[in-house]
Amino acid sequence: MVKMLKTRALVLRSRPLGERDRLLSLLTLEQGKLSAVAPGARKIKSKLAAGVDYFTCGSFLLYRGRSLFTVSQLEVETSFRNIRENIRAYAYGMFFAELTDKLLQEGEPAPEIFHLLFNCWSSLDENKADQELLARFFELKILSLLGYHPHLKGCLYCGSTAGPFFWSNSSGGIFCEKCRPGGAVFPFAKGTCSLADSLLGMAPEKVANVRASAIQKKELKDFNHHFLQYWVDVTSFQGLSFLEKIVNVEKDK
Repeated sequence: MVKMLKTRALVLRSRPLGERDRLLSLLTLEQGKLSAVAPGARKIKSKLAAGVDYFTCGSFLLYRGRSLFTVSQLEVETSFRNIRENIRAYAYGMFFAELTDKLLQEGEPAPEIFHLLFNCWSSLDENKADQELLARFFELKILSLLGYHPHLKGCLYCGSTAGPFFWSNSSGGIFCEKCRPGGAVFPFAKGTCSLADSLLGMAPEKVANVRASAIQKKELKDFNHHFLQYWVDVTSFQGLSFLEKIVNVEKDK
């Protein structure tokens, strides 16, 4: 087993470990998600301190221990500084990292998800795309890459594209009114369904060209929430909680 690993990585999570160190969750390009200790990174003068925060892409030299890797060296490639200076972008970027961290298993290569996260952080940093739509795009894409790809191109039973449609979590697809099954289904507007299908098929940089109404954004958010919760059962994100607090403060002004 190779003891040293040099890899490009994104910092998904960073938390204090003792008085001097930080414990990192890294998404590496070659080996997927890994846990690593950055010794002394909590000290201001540490050579590792600049590269162990959220929204960092860097070249890491890792030493493999019994249960954890240790960061021996790192060189920051991209720090996405504009995300750090925009409170909404920060909340969304943190959510992307949390969702990735919760959905991936350690040691399973996921290069497509690495590029997805990097490109979505880049979009937030450039502030070109609608942040809500970028979040919905990220949710749909990462689930699709993990094998949870929703069927949104016409009725799952008869193929009708006329609508109205009804979504079934258990079937993972849409049905027309005539074919809809019993049990838990809910209406899914044709326009919003088309929006979701379009997002699934596009590259991250193309999201900047997408426009949607407030109603469509809400419908797509509700759909993604149901889809995500049913298939992967993950909830409670600090980034989303932080964003809700921001929205509530803005409403009270």
